[in-house]
Amino acid sequence: MRNGLVKVLLLAGVMCIGFPVLAQDAASKGTPKIDVSCIQNAIDERDNSLVAMVDIWSSSVKSALETRRDLERSSWDIPGYKERRLAQRKAWSDYGKVLRYANNQKKKERVSAWKKFEHNRKECEGAYSPEMNTGSTYDANL
Repeated sequence: MRNGLVKVLLLAGVMCIGFPVLAQDAASKGTPKIDVSCIQNAIDERDNSLVAMVDIWSSSVKSALETRRDLERSSWDIPGYKERRLAQRKAWSDYGKVLRYANNQKKKERVSAWKKFEHNRKECEGAYSPEMNTGSTYDANL
């Protein structure tokens, strides 16, 4: 048993001796150059696109809500039940169309912003980072 422990300790000592040499070899090669301004510009472009997308989407949805409110509210001035219901259904139908269109456009813009970012990131020297691949999943809820 003692001989086995000695062998393990000797083996561990041999392994530890090898690590500093490997670390020195890696240090002598230097770290890769990173084009910081390139990746910063890519981030700015992506997030500015996402901000614009949210602004356009929220403006469109706000307008649709206000229009629906006004049309539905004014529908109650219509005395006939059938005509009133037609006006209300149209208000809701138009609202749904605008909302679907706004959401589809928002998704297209979000996907486009991330695709453009991926392309721009790959053009930047040494600018790979794992969070850049997972970041788009966080924005999927935008």
